[in-house]
This record gives sequence, C-alpha cells and structure tokens, in this order.
Amino acid sequence: MKQIVLNVPDSEYRFFMKVIKNFPLVEVDEKKTKLLELEAKLTPSNHNIWEGIKEGLKEVELIEQGKMGAKSANEFLNEL
Repeated sequence: MKQIVLNVPDSEYRFFMKVIKNFPLVEVDEKKTKLLELEAKLTPSNHNIWEGIKEGLKEVELIEQGKMGAKSANEFLNEL
C-alpha cells in the first residue's frame, strides 16, 4: 500500500476526514492522525521539547537494533 501526505486547511479538515474515510480503498491511521492533531496544538517551546523526545526515542530504537552505539552514563552527563 502506498502512502500520501495531504495538506488540508484547518477549516476543511473535519469535512475532508469524513469524506476520505468513506472510500473503501483508503485506510486512515487514526493514531498518527490524532498525534498530528495534538502536535499542531503545541506551543513553540513545547514543540521543541517534543521533537527532542522523538529524536531520543529514535536513537533508542537504533541502539536496540545495533545500528548505533550507546553512551555511558558519564558521557551522557558530560553532555549536560
């Protein structure tokens, strides 16, 4: 299945989602949709914090997959 990204004006979003969900060939990722809605409501400072958290989680995944080396506690503390 292919994925597409659409930019829809805020004022038309609810209507668009109602319409698109009625197509049998379209699968809407409800979790991702909800996450994007919540991210859009974040203040700029909270958005920066959230981006840092997401980046950290991606690094954890890479470490668990063996694609990235883990840092020791001392290395981590020295960065602060």
